[in-house]
Amino acid sequence: MPTYYLNGTTLENSTAVFDDDELTTCSADGFYSDGNIVREQVSCLLLPIVQCPECLTPCGSSSIVGSSTVARLFTLNVDLGNAVSDVGAVIIKFAPASTPVGIKATYDGVLYNKVSSPVDGYHGSTVPNSYTYLGNASDACVPVAGNLYSNIPIYNHVDGIGFVNTGNVQSITPQAGEFSLTNITPPPPSVPGTTVMVIPKLTADPQAILLEFANLTACPTNSFGVIVECPTLLTGYSSSLGAADFPTACGYTVGFTYYNAPVSGTAGNPAINDWVFQDAYGQYPLSQGFYKINATEYIEVDANGVVINRANC
Repeated sequence: MPTYYLNGTTLENSTAVFDDDELTTCSADGFYSDGNIVREQVSCLLLPIVQCPECLTPCGSSSIVGSSTVARLFTLNVDLGNAVSDVGAVIIKFAPASTPVGIKATYDGVLYNKVSSPVDGYHGSTVPNSYTYLGNASDACVPVAGNLYSNIPIYNHVDGIGFVNTGNVQSITPQAGEFSLTNITPPPPSVPGTTVMVIPKLTADPQAILLEFANLTACPTNSFGVIVECPTLLTGYSSSLGAADFPTACGYTVGFTYYNAPVSGTAGNPAINDWVFQDAYGQYPLSQGFYKINATEYIEVDANGVVINRANC
């Protein structure tokens, strides 16, 4: 077993792991454990505590609800399985209330923060490796971009118990590009509904995914619900190749198979707001353009891989 060195007295109170006792060479990105807790290191920075595998929340669980009238950072570690068959697209369904809540997910060292809403389509932060804040643009408790929110208590989900105070805190300064709020006039709806995030799981391991939800303000409407579905291959549908306009697409032959992750539609039948992919794992979104999907209809896909129109040829 290799020997590692910490810049604290325990893995819990350290901020980084090193290869040498002089703390000059940061250890490689990955997960580190002292037998009690697990933390992931990314770019010489230890991320929040991850529960050991036997303490993970199983995927496919019923909706997990986070709610607080004070600022809190909620973390959720989910077991996606590590059998050969535990591969495919991981569908995360996230429903915030009116007060904006930030969401991000980390799997296999990659951060994901893009969702699609059945109300107003694509949402995503323009700030790399950050939260995407979702909620009502007109809510009285929208966090202030550039403001430092200090010492936010971190609550981690324990399966069968709920969110439990870890005793740790974190400070967060949201940036303007992290806010992707719903602004429907006139309301309702004033919230994005049950949004959908898609994360590809290509191999049996890693088996755990970390989700983080940031409630930055003290408001009675601070709440969210989340479901993490177990990985499964997406359902295919017939399509043409993409084209720059719908008349060209409508002249193409429908002879290819692409895949959709339903948001407003159903599996194998893409609708407006659905994610569409080249592959059944949800790894490669379709390129922007127009695609004929049957003898009489086409869909239009935006630059994010989300359907923005379905119409007759």
